Amino acid sequence: MRKVLATSLAMMLSLTACGGPTTDNLTGEATGKSAGATEILESVAVSGGSDEEPPTVEFDEPLEVTGVAARTVAEGDGDEVEAGQHVHYQLVALNAEDGDVLGDTYSQGDPKLLSVNDTLKEQDAELYEVLVGTKVGSQIAYTRPSPEPAEGETASPEQLIVLKVISAVPEPEVLSPEDVKKLDDEGQLPTFTFDDKGTPEVTIPENEASDDLVVKVLEEGKGDVVAESDSITANYSGWTYSEGEKFDSSFDRGEPATFPLSGVIKGWTKGLAGQKVGSKVLLVIPEPWAYPQPSQGQPSGTLVFYVEIVSKEAAE
Repeated sequence: MRKVLATSLAMMLSLTACGGPTTDNLTGEATGKSAGATEILESVAVSGGSDEEPPTVEFDEPLEVTGVAARTVAEGDGDEVEAGQHVHYQLVALNAEDGDVLGDTYSQGDPKLLSVNDTLKEQDAELYEVLVGTKVGSQIAYTRPSPEPAEGETASPEQLIVLKVISAVPEPEVLSPEDVKKLDDEGQLPTFTFDDKGTPEVTIPENEASDDLVVKVLEEGKGDVVAESDSITANYSGWTYSEGEKFDSSFDRGEPATFPLSGVIKGWTKGLAGQKVGSKVLLVIPEPWAYPQPSQGQPSGTLVFYVEIVSKEAAE
């Protein structure tokens, strides 16, 4: 459940300037925002493709990548992306020299997630400006000069990346106790069984998970209340909601884990702050508050956790 700093799409594609609307390659009609040296992308056009398959991308070869550029090359017909939402996307990367496909996320399964929030605005203000107001379904072309290689290393090819905005979801909230009880009464929450060592196993219902954070206290402890600034020691197990696959468990390792509550995924911070030491808690964590940019074997999508809070230590 610990945070891991990953290279996000935003960091990979830091834009340098934000401009006004660009035009469709075929109709000449305004299609959305542009950023940077957008004249680089004037010849880029996309056709075909779907949410599961990359489009065909054509451009005048070679593409002279003289600066950073972003341009909407095909506008979708969905709702506009709003500030504070989280964008699901797929992308395909091409060699700017000859158009060869270098890789794509479509072949990796589910779309990836990018948060259009204040962090993105601070780290990549121009990308933030491009995404806010973009319609779901749009195809956005990006490029930037490749970094100079280290001594003895081979230079990376200049790339053109075409990103499709698949969907946009709002920032989650903590589901109210009344709504949690309603889901529980309807049999729409995961349940647990335990072996003779107290190790939990989960049964996940077939319904879609809540878009908001579910916190259900299975057994309330009698200890002190945990603050967000505290470090806690806890036993836990975690599973993917979609497949019920266990991906982490302190029970399996034979000892609880200790960590600052401010240094874990947001669903843990929001779900465990305010709980009492000794409590046993179910968390159903939506993707934006789990691992929105999973790496190093981290799971994607909505997650389920069983957590027993063993102790806490206040921050000094």
